[in-house]
Amino acid sequence: MENRTILIANNKTQRRYSIETNATTLGELQDQMTAQGIDFSGMTFTEGISKTQLLTRDSLLPTNVMYKGNPTNNLVMLLTNPNKQIASGAISRKEAYAMVKYYGLQQAILDGEGENYTRVKTDVLEEYIEQYQNIRNSKSNDEEEVLSVSPESTGVRPVTAPHANTVNWIYDGIKALLADGTFFNEDVYVLNELITELSHRLHEATPSITDADIDDMLASL
Repeated sequence: MENRTILIANNKTQRRYSIETNATTLGELQDQMTAQGIDFSGMTFTEGISKTQLLTRDSLLPTNVMYKGNPTNNLVMLLTNPNKQIASGAISRKEAYAMVKYYGLQQAILDGEGENYTRVKTDVLEEYIEQYQNIRNSKSNDEEEVLSVSPESTGVRPVTAPHANTVNWIYDGIKALLADGTFFNEDVYVLNELITELSHRLHEATPSITDADIDDMLASL
């Protein structure tokens, strides 16, 4: 799999990230997220464009999804806290199996029912899943602490881009050229117009996924 861009939106912390990755499974993506310090503990994964819920580390990441009339391998991964109760019969047996393995409930079910989870009725599996979710959500509400730092308080303008370091390097380079007189204000104005024109062309060729688009995806879950 060639590298692609996966946007990640954590609905709990309201933080968003962009990863360049060749991951093909949820597990591979999670490993890369961990390596980059992106926390996803206690969250469920849903691909926002295709509305595909990924329940296990073996789940395949979607490919060639249609976005605004064009196929793309770039994805939007929505991380949400599963705080909705499961209505009886709301999930299939296959989905129940996947959630039992995802939450690691095999031993708890074996201890409680005296049988492997594959021999337990689906409605009983749902009860274990719902009980686990309720306990986890209760702990999350009690322990959650959100630290918010505004750009104004730090004096640093945040940059969100697949190659943020390169973007910052170019920006700092232009400022340095202005400082030593190699570049003039008029040059910056013209450069801005050229980049804006190029940006419009790229957007027309490949529609970008905006923050508003991600907000709509989260709202639709």
